[in-house]
Amino acid sequence: MSYVKVLKRYSMISVHVPATSANCCVGFDCLGMAVDWWAHFTFEESGELIVEGCPEEFKGSNNLVVQAFYTACDYLRLDYPTFKLTIDTDIPFARGLGSSSTCVVAGILACDAWFKKNMDKLEILKIATSIEGHPDNVAPAIFGQATACFMEKEDVKMSLVPCADYHCLAIVPRYEVKTSQARKVLPTKMAFKDCVSQVSHALVFIQALQQGDESLLASSCKDLLHEPYRRQFIKEYDRIKTYCEQKQLPMWISGSGSTMMAVSLEKNRLIELSKFLDENLNGLDHRCLTIAKKGAFIKYE
Repeated sequence: MSYVKVLKRYSMISVHVPATSANCCVGFDCLGMAVDWWAHFTFEESGELIVEGCPEEFKGSNNLVVQAFYTACDYLRLDYPTFKLTIDTDIPFARGLGSSSTCVVAGILACDAWFKKNMDKLEILKIATSIEGHPDNVAPAIFGQATACFMEKEDVKMSLVPCADYHCLAIVPRYEVKTSQARKVLPTKMAFKDCVSQVSHALVFIQALQQGDESLLASSCKDLLHEPYRRQFIKEYDRIKTYCEQKQLPMWISGSGSTMMAVSLEKNRLIELSKFLDENLNGLDHRCLTIAKKGAFIKYE
């Protein structure tokens, strides 16, 4: 069915994509978790490309949503249509909450809906990963919950990790940490015993996330691969990490930062952390969330 025919029934396609927290402490470049902080994108038929809801320099074909749409068109061997795109999101940019992944996933899903191709989610994941370079943000954005992934040549292998009913607190400093900067400080080698520790903590982390064992989850949040090197870019990290360790509260750097994510089965524990932040640290925003049980979805209006 062509999109022109679809428009006789629907005036608009809207795509809704959750923010994500990648790495989840001990799962560098392979674990990710979706949270209920949503970005919204609407697509309408237009005689020319129009982009609204973003900075002026991205109101053209260089917009990441548009680029992802076009990449999906290339994958499906389809011509590029023209449309009006409206972006509505307050997920902060370059803070480690998967803002770019929301754009990538939205563009691909919109293309799929536009041409009524009904692509498999794993196909969508493959296209998204080809754009992002790694699947740890796009996978949970597509599937919801938490995901564990690895790459096998150009194929993405993924396992869905159903999560217990954890609440989350996104702690967002008012400054960026660029992914390129955060990757430059990572080690090129790792001791064998540290590799064993990393793998064992990651396995236990996944089980504790599924089973709702908060104490075990907190104990498993001991990363050796990236957080010890990236903490230097987040001036509030040490103070918050110390508080969370004292309270046995699971906490990690979200993506490459600057956001930090704390989780608990008891929302009151996160409210207490919020009070600590307000009373002791300046320049931080924080938002209570839950794990998004479903991933990105489409509505026809």
